[in-house]
Amino acid sequence: MKNTKIYLKLNGKTYAAKTNSKGKATFKITKLAKKGKFTATVTYKGNSYYNKVAKKVKITLK
Repeated sequence: MKNTKIYLKLNGKTYAAKTNSKGKATFKITKLAKKGKFTATVTYKGNSYYNKVAKKVKITLK
């Protein structure tokens, strides 16, 4: 879905991004200084056509 706002919750902070024309979003996260594995939640709030959804994702910094 294009031009849709999605949210990423990581370490208690929420980041927002908007999808591009291909349906891909890029989050700019600046506060992750430590290397390792993190668990985050990606959320779409829904609209009149689509239901809301939340998925847990794993992020690895090398």
